Amino acid sequence: MTWSGVAERASATDLFVLKRLGPDRLFNVGGHGRGAGWAGNVSADPGEEALLHEALESGLARRQSGVPFRAFGPYWAREVSAIGIDGSVVVVAGDGVTSLNDAELRGIAEDASGPAIDVPKAKRDADELEVRQAVESISSVPRDSLEDAARAIAETAARALSCEFAAVLLTGFPVRLFVADEGWRPPATEDEIIAALLPLSNAMTDGMLVEQDLSQSSFPYRPLGFEDGLVARCVVPLGDDGSLGMLVTAHAGSSPRGFTHLCQRVASEMGAEAEVVLNTLRS
Repeated sequence: MTWSGVAERASATDLFVLKRLGPDRLFNVGGHGRGAGWAGNVSADPGEEALLHEALESGLARRQSGVPFRAFGPYWAREVSAIGIDGSVVVVAGDGVTSLNDAELRGIAEDASGPAIDVPKAKRDADELEVRQAVESISSVPRDSLEDAARAIAETAARALSCEFAAVLLTGFPVRLFVADEGWRPPATEDEIIAALLPLSNAMTDGMLVEQDLSQSSFPYRPLGFEDGLVARCVVPLGDDGSLGMLVTAHAGSSPRGFTHLCQRVASEMGAEAEVVLNTLRS
């Protein structure tokens, strides 16, 4: 039975097949819905993921809420069931999946886990193309002025990562903020947004900051916090340790999700190209 067929049997919107690659790593090799779309781009340490840990320890884990929550890694849902099988985990999500009995869930996991296949080459090639296209889109932004380029970079990043919020913050004197014109924007002044973003520079000494669940953020500053409607955030430093500034992208609660490995790579590569573009205009 195909993964889509298994998902249909479970009435699942998404299905993930997380194969064991080591003692502290599960890797998504495929599935249905986002499980297929994110194949090769999601891994998780079950020791740090309550849902996956419980599935491996107890065999089954169920979670349900009236509002979206982070189930594991970058994946958000309202209802999920996870089944441990031979050291791996199958996750199904969608209305009603927690109502399936234990035998039904174990049968679904057995059919879904199947052969230990690799991520298809066509999927890997498509991911590489996505990275190249994202970089090219940054390199081709208008360069009439620093302001035009910075705003275009924010808008391009938002589109490439399907984010509801994106901004470029340039440090120095004065600090300048450029928010993507389309998408989510808090009912706040520019100074308030800048004040919420500046502390993020403290977390970028080792590179990119990825927060898959802003409800657990160490930087819960309004108006860009979980209470304001954002759920996940990726911040890429521009310049050494963010000396030039930062490129910020975030997902909102209207389409809750985090950042896959591919998303993080796209963001990083776009940030590197944005640094080149902005440095050219600043010189």
